[in-house]
Amino acid sequence: MTQTSVAREDLPSVEALKEQVDELRKLVHTLLNVICEEPDGVHSGAAPVPAGASKIGLCM
Repeated sequence: MTQTSVAREDLPSVEALKEQVDELRKLVHTLLNVICEEPDGVHSGAAPVPAGASKIGLCM
């Protein structure tokens, strides 16, 4: 075996990497939903806005 064929065998398959990317996308989406969730737990915009807070649609 040559050095390049050994290195290629050690690399993860493209399909395995695609699956990992999809799983990470789902995780990021879930985390962003949790971070951006309003204090009342509803995404209706009905949560109270603190006085002086900007109203440009940022979530923190």
